[in-house]
Amino acid sequence: MYIFKDLASKKAIIWIVLTQVGVTVVMSLIMLITQNGGSAISAFAGGAVGFLTSLIYAKKMFAPQGSDVKAIIRSHYSAEAYKLAFTILLFSFVFTQYKEAHALPLFATYIATLAVYWLALIFV
Repeated sequence: MYIFKDLASKKAIIWIVLTQVGVTVVMSLIMLITQNGGSAISAFAGGAVGFLTSLIYAKKMFAPQGSDVKAIIRSHYSAEAYKLAFTILLFSFVFTQYKEAHALPLFATYIATLAVYWLALIFV
């Protein structure tokens, strides 16, 4: 049995990631309507970096239930390290594979997904 594996925690994780996906889609559509396709793709790429790394964090954060505080903290640090590494890898991938990336929509949507994550930590 793992900590955060109960039904309420699973629902919270799913809610956070789906909300991040929703924010990504909405911002991409706004860019498509107000700017152009390149801005929309960039916005989606930035949001994808945000919600994919949240999934990675959630997957790595699980610690055995009843673990001591050190094990839980170790799981958290490990999950954060994976999230940071994958964030760097995904941004590197975006900038090397999508040469027409628009920085403002890309980073604005990434920041919006981070805002969802941090607000969810307060309210969920």
